[in-house]
Amino acid sequence: MWSNKAFRYTIISIVSVLVVGYIALVLPSIDTYYPGTIINGKDYSFKSPAYVDNALYKSPSDYNLEIKFRDRTETINGRDIGLSINYLDELNSIKKDQNPFAWPKLFFDKDYVLEDSVNYNEDELERIVTSYKSLDPENMEEPQNPKIIVNDDGDAEAVYEDLGSTIEDVNAVVDRIKQALVFGETSIDIEEEGFYKMPEYTIESEKVQKCVNYCNTIASLDIEYQYGKCKIPLSGDQLLNTIKISDSYGYTISKDKVHNVVESFSRLYDTYGTIRTFKTHDRQNIKIKNGDYGWKINIEEETDNLYQDLIHRNSVTREPAFEEVGYCYDEEKNDIGGFYCEVDIENQHMYVYRSGRVIMQSDVVTGNIGLRRGTPTGIYGVDYKQTPAVLKGDDYETDVTYWMPFNGGVGFHDATWRGSFGGEIYKYNGSHGCVNLPYSFAQELFGTIEENMPVIVY
Repeated sequence: MWSNKAFRYTIISIVSVLVVGYIALVLPSIDTYYPGTIINGKDYSFKSPAYVDNALYKSPSDYNLEIKFRDRTETINGRDIGLSINYLDELNSIKKDQNPFAWPKLFFDKDYVLEDSVNYNEDELERIVTSYKSLDPENMEEPQNPKIIVNDDGDAEAVYEDLGSTIEDVNAVVDRIKQALVFGETSIDIEEEGFYKMPEYTIESEKVQKCVNYCNTIASLDIEYQYGKCKIPLSGDQLLNTIKISDSYGYTISKDKVHNVVESFSRLYDTYGTIRTFKTHDRQNIKIKNGDYGWKINIEEETDNLYQDLIHRNSVTREPAFEEVGYCYDEEKNDIGGFYCEVDIENQHMYVYRSGRVIMQSDVVTGNIGLRRGTPTGIYGVDYKQTPAVLKGDDYETDVTYWMPFNGGVGFHDATWRGSFGGEIYKYNGSHGCVNLPYSFAQELFGTIEENMPVIVY
């Protein structure tokens, strides 16, 4: 238990400390502001009116207020609006109302705004501000809702396609500028202040995020199409383009969109009917335009197949449904490869290549150009091989031992009735369109070539 004497000493000590503390804050508050005095948003504790006036004052000609819009930045100079600043009277008035002996009031109303110390020509200010292009309704663009894309990491995400430039309350912007002048601010960011109209949906909207999550389940599927030994993946963008997204971010796999993706993929990677650059035996680059060889997707059938893969979320590697297939395919879309036949009509000679090197060659006789039966040029695939065979036409029927068609009724075969090959025989005594070969060469060719291997005729 404390004694009465000790208790009295304790009370006296506490009171003494409080009195000393009170007096310690009274003395400096005689000529300066209370501790904790906030003026125009800044703490000026124990500062005199003259000090604050000097800190706040800016020469009107030196004062600039930057107004940052999305598309441009405008600047108001004090001289442009007849700006005048006189803080001292109002600062002295604030100090006068602060009784040094009543400094505990700092715990209550202690924030001050100097509203009467800044003057300017309001009409001139409004004329300047309303002339800004960014505040002209005719120049404003409505914001667009977020768009869902596949980013560089392969993930679907929502991004703002266009935030637009619409400011719904121009008067509020003018009022904010006036406020900035009063406070002596030097910069306003209209976007940060929240004056721009936002889209109906933002990238954080629940519906948008739900849609993004679904899109990721589709865009992340591993779907590869196999052309020969070459595997071509459907990209995240291609997979995303199969999804129909409504204005309110509903989502579903659209068969029409799947069709469009398959059609686009076919245009990118199919080779059937395309013009190819071919390097001949004598190292000349020529264009091969005709023929029925190459890879071609059956778009309708593959649309059905891919649609099923997507709605069941299957990751697969498979051949698409093809209408036509080539012999080979690589990353450069080269479907000729190194194993093919080359027929040079002008020089009446043909070559067989393996791994890009000539392994066989022979003089030949091609279609009779004098009778307009010239062998059709282009790129084709060997249809099949048959031995023996009977070749039939409107006015002929001929037995051959080796028959290797590559263009319907046109193909390679032995021609034992000929005593010579090459030269200019084809101009006056050529075939009905086929490529006539010496018997021994035809026999060797029959054992070498394979079904669908390319045949280039030029």
